[in-house]
Amino acid sequence: MKILIYSMVGLKKSQGVGNVALNIAERLNNFEIIYLYPPNKKWLYYFFLSPIWFFFKVRKINPDVVMVHSLEASFDPVIAKKIFFLKYGILTVAHGSNKSVFDVYLSEKKKGNVKGSAIFNLSLRISNLRSFFSKFSDIVTAISFSVKKELKKQYGINAIVVHNGGDFKQSRKKRKKLDKILFVGNSYWRKGLFYLILANNLLKKPKEIVVVGLASGPEEELRGIVNCTNVHFKKQMSRKALWKIYLECDLFAMPSLYESFGLVYLEALATKMPVIASKGTGAEDIIKTGFNGVLVRKAYVGDIKAAIIYCEKNIKRLSNNAKLQPDFSWEIIAKEYQSLLESLC
Repeated sequence: MKILIYSMVGLKKSQGVGNVALNIAERLNNFEIIYLYPPNKKWLYYFFLSPIWFFFKVRKINPDVVMVHSLEASFDPVIAKKIFFLKYGILTVAHGSNKSVFDVYLSEKKKGNVKGSAIFNLSLRISNLRSFFSKFSDIVTAISFSVKKELKKQYGINAIVVHNGGDFKQSRKKRKKLDKILFVGNSYWRKGLFYLILANNLLKKPKEIVVVGLASGPEEELRGIVNCTNVHFKKQMSRKALWKIYLECDLFAMPSLYESFGLVYLEALATKMPVIASKGTGAEDIIKTGFNGVLVRKAYVGDIKAAIIYCEKNIKRLSNNAKLQPDFSWEIIAKEYQSLLESLC
């Protein structure tokens, strides 16, 4: 049986979607795995020509199932299948809702917390339009219960929840004090970094915030709207280097305005680091307030400040409870996808 794994960009384990797609694919049994993504995304994407390109590629591959990573990417196999009468099954993995991301972007832009651009705005609008066609997939999975609710409300999709996984084999360290807060992400406006910095600056003794993954442009944009005196920025790095940063820090905080799941939450817990995350996001499937971290209201600076103080006072207990639950192992996640893929062959 042949599985074509399709995404809008090349997959790397240093990226969220790539990390998920590759870890699942590596654990699938009895399948021939082939990867495909558009090499020239811009003109194919903006002019909706990618289904034609996809057809010429897929007719040579002749897969039994196309496993699509992201709602917007499903546009290509769905349209190509309908226009050219192709016979493969389609399993779409919903890593989040582009419509929800666009709504957050518009809200933060109105507040002046993000600049954005006309091209970025257009890209989000096109992503939202392409995502609509995911409803014509044979199976759609959602990586959290919050994404499942979004898909039902926005597109009428009854998705199957299959969570993302984590690595149990990494080093661990029990935390006894709180000096450094870690944030990992490339979108400060969506992942709540602006509000985290504001909250930290309100503390009598602000902590050091280590930010990993923010590009130079967004970093300068962020510096222009908030005091980053206590923030130390680091660029994207290898998984091995990132794990060292996890062990150097004491509390993980990413109070996202929109978060479909958050692999970084699992990674933090795997090193026994407590987590601050937002209510109404995929983090609710992972974090329990007062047990392994704290869930806060979105964009509430006061909640985030109180959560940091709470975690500092209870760091030992929270760290003892922080761990990766067996249900989130890649082996179990891959078995769930194995069963779904076999049902389409």
